[in-house]
Amino acid sequence: MSGRDFTPEYLERALKRMLQDAPDADGALVRRLLFLLRPRKRGDSATAATHLADLLGLVERNPAYAAALRGHLLALLERYHLGALLMDSGILPVRDFRAELSRRLRFKWLPPLPDGDSLRDWLENALERGDEAWIAGVDAALWLRLLAASGLNGAGTPGVLQEKLANAINGLSHRLAAGGLDPELLRLEPDLQRHASPFLAQHEEIHALLGTPESADAAQARVLLAQCRNVLERLARRSRHAGASVAFSHLRIRLLQQIQRLETLLDIYTSRGLARAEKLVALFVTLAEAAPRRHSVRDLVADTTAQLAYQITQHAGQTGEHYVAESRRELWSMFRSAAGAGPVIAFMALLKIVALGAQLPPLQEALLVSLDYALGFVLIYLLGFTVATKQPAMTASWMATQLASLASESSQSRALGLFVGRVFNTQFVAILGNLLLAFAGAALCAWGLKTFSQFPVTADQARALAAQANLLDWRNIFYAAIAGVGLFLSGVVSGYYDNKTIYERIPERLARLTWPTRLLGVPAWRALAAYLGRHLGGLAGNVFFGFYLGLMGAFGHMAGLPLDIRHIAFASANLAYGLAALDWHLAVPLLAAALGGVLAIGLTNLLVSFALAFYVALRASRVERRHAGRWVARALVALALHPWRALRRVS
Repeated sequence: MSGRDFTPEYLERALKRMLQDAPDADGALVRRLLFLLRPRKRGDSATAATHLADLLGLVERNPAYAAALRGHLLALLERYHLGALLMDSGILPVRDFRAELSRRLRFKWLPPLPDGDSLRDWLENALERGDEAWIAGVDAALWLRLLAASGLNGAGTPGVLQEKLANAINGLSHRLAAGGLDPELLRLEPDLQRHASPFLAQHEEIHALLGTPESADAAQARVLLAQCRNVLERLARRSRHAGASVAFSHLRIRLLQQIQRLETLLDIYTSRGLARAEKLVALFVTLAEAAPRRHSVRDLVADTTAQLAYQITQHAGQTGEHYVAESRRELWSMFRSAAGAGPVIAFMALLKIVALGAQLPPLQEALLVSLDYALGFVLIYLLGFTVATKQPAMTASWMATQLASLASESSQSRALGLFVGRVFNTQFVAILGNLLLAFAGAALCAWGLKTFSQFPVTADQARALAAQANLLDWRNIFYAAIAGVGLFLSGVVSGYYDNKTIYERIPERLARLTWPTRLLGVPAWRALAAYLGRHLGGLAGNVFFGFYLGLMGAFGHMAGLPLDIRHIAFASANLAYGLAALDWHLAVPLLAAALGGVLAIGLTNLLVSFALAFYVALRASRVERRHAGRWVARALVALALHPWRALRRVS
């Protein structure tokens, strides 16, 4: 027998058994009722509502059933500790993020033993995965009727519940006061120490309120809790300029959750009648929804890293704004910047060919190629040039920030169309600059080497280089997608170190070092420290991307996995070296497949990095997962259709 076989007759037999048995300490019969209410399909709240209505019909018509249900529920409240359920369920723990993440990961392999005296653990064991959906989906009026029928609403609420509510409110108030003095908050708001802190004041007010339960008025306590919330919101805004950390985000979210729970418990403690019953039902639904997420790694990461992700995408977005051209002059400037990177990329591609031809041990070869990429990208960055495919991760973050600031969907749709047009035009000229100058630079290098020295590319190597851009080989597109992931991650690394530079005040700390001043002099060292403060994120992102490209293929080779990278600028330069080695003689079908492959590699690089960065930036801006996916799809479609729309406007 299970909830899917539910019949009112079977339920009545269960209720009669409640009459026969004394209220049990472990809540077995209450657990049995939850089992009977549970629908066949997870989240089927309509069926659960029907089951609950049948239960209500029996309880409301028979006072003996109501008395039995009340007795068993009261036995639960008296037997188990309520504190952990009210103070901890649905609230981030006091442990720091790393310790809590480690604990939850360990619990994935070896689940914890439940506390036999905790109502929180009892509820989590009584509920199954998916129960939170139908519990929340059932009309609140049915739960209110159940409270009324069991005599647990309004004036009928037992004193034991009131006492445990007071203990939970007092404990939460203590925790909130302690959290308000955390160094992470005081770093951003030193006035919390110098002046009256609302975090301390709320505890004094709540302590006085609990001392006079007969005339309890929580109005002033709510005002102080609102002030605490305002402080946390102000600190979140300030962290955009002062930097954010995982520790600050973890603390801020926990304090906000504690404030919300305190407000709920105060409402229940001070209200009476229907208002109290409604608050009790809302709290029950909240606790049921939190039960299956207690040990969730995904929820912990999502809750705690949201602020840091927002900071990273904000920094990336500020950089991305410079990568969006709005006029012909800006487009021409972008073309020159991308063209300047082309010869450097051609030389990097040549160094890689030489390194691979040296037949070094795999690890040495991988490190040499990685250094080639990393130092080359850093040189391009220092010279002020642009690698076209690194732009989408930045421009996507800028687009997401702009879209999230708009109120209506119609204005967001118009803005998306405008952004896509600007981004496409900018990317097109940047890719053109990289592509043409990388190809031309490689051709010029090949001519110089063949004329004045020895060209290191053999005919077999030349065919292999051409095959790396073959449009008909699906692996090249897959490898281009892997490179696109690296482009996205390099943007994340850049934003992370930009945020870290601000948060940890790295330029000021570097300026305090004394030994570099003995080598460079005070003015030069301070200028270098200030430069690193402005550009550490960009340098770190370029170094990361270089090692990502250099090590991915080596890792795939050593692990026996189909892993490698394809990048449009390097594919263009490699094709030029291959054609030069073959004296510019390549069958027309192979040449067409190679040229088409270069373009397909570039398109894949762009779309993958843009889609990932746009999605993460939208999620960091608190856009729901399903809406974020929809916006990403719309942006990709708009990017794909933009050339055709532009041609139609011209014609």
